[in-house]
Amino acid sequence: MALRKIHNTYYVYYRDVDGKLKTRSLKTTDATLARRLHDDYILQLQAKKGRAVIMRDFPELKPPPELPKPATGEHQRGGMKIADMLECALSKRALGKTHLEVWKRFADRIGVKYADQVTPDIAQAYLQKYYSTGNGKTYNNQKSILNTIFRCCLVEAKLSESPFRPIVNKRVTHVDSHRNLTLAEFDKLIAAASLDVKVMAMLSRWTAQRLETCAGITPAMLDWDRKVIVVSPGKTRRFHKWVCCPIMPELEAFLNGLGINKFPPSVSIVKSCGYLNNRAFSVKFSRLLDKLGIHDTKDGKASFHSLRGTAITWFKEHGIKGEELRQITGHESDEVEDIYARDIASVSRIAKSFSE
Repeated sequence: MALRKIHNTYYVYYRDVDGKLKTRSLKTTDATLARRLHDDYILQLQAKKGRAVIMRDFPELKPPPELPKPATGEHQRGGMKIADMLECALSKRALGKTHLEVWKRFADRIGVKYADQVTPDIAQAYLQKYYSTGNGKTYNNQKSILNTIFRCCLVEAKLSESPFRPIVNKRVTHVDSHRNLTLAEFDKLIAAASLDVKVMAMLSRWTAQRLETCAGITPAMLDWDRKVIVVSPGKTRRFHKWVCCPIMPELEAFLNGLGINKFPPSVSIVKSCGYLNNRAFSVKFSRLLDKLGIHDTKDGKASFHSLRGTAITWFKEHGIKGEELRQITGHESDEVEDIYARDIASVSRIAKSFSE
């Protein structure tokens, strides 16, 4: 009989009375409790074998009563509390801050104690109750995160599949659209912005990158000779993808005015200018737009993401389209495997053509 730890959970291995090798999960991550349960299994197995010997040698005797099964560390049916699933998932893969927040809300709201009590119907009802009236992408992201954590705990929770797996993705039909900021609105924004907002706005306006990507641009990513910024987009950083953005004359002059050559090479430009974090910046940016009277319109929402649309529109209006625009923006091409390009030469020509 042996005790083993697999994926942070203890299992007992033994040969039954019939000689077959069997495995039982002790459904606990605590070493002390696992050893105690292991000892209980040994006693139970010895009693079971003794009972078998007695019945073989003395068939005329009345069979002794069955001994109760040994206790385990968790719920007998599903084997894992919802409160313990996050720790189990973290032992198997890295989870981001968003994963932790989504799971905490789920654990507080779901109203059941054990993983096996969450049926597909309950999972669907949960998503419908809290996310059906919001953004369609948010709905799908919630489902994906919860499904990921359940999948990490299938063995420990004695589940054949995640309760979120059978749920068909909700069609994204009501995603917030973002309107472009006009040049007048952009100039107004730059004039009133603090240094961190000004840097982020200029980076997005002239590179067409998203907030998290702009926040990660460092001086080391700037190639002044070829006039390009080679950056890994924050949205797809885990896929090791890259895009190349031209350093347009306006952006070059702005960065030189900051004294960019004196900035630490590996520290993001905006962090050197007092940037806190993406969420705090979004709130700060939105409040500034309200203060300046830059509001949502029938064309869409006014936000930091609006600058990406402003930049893309500007590039298109100046004849930069197709593959060159994909190289800059990271937008999808026809082939999923070729979403991002690395053609520095063509992007470099774009930047230099506007500098001449």
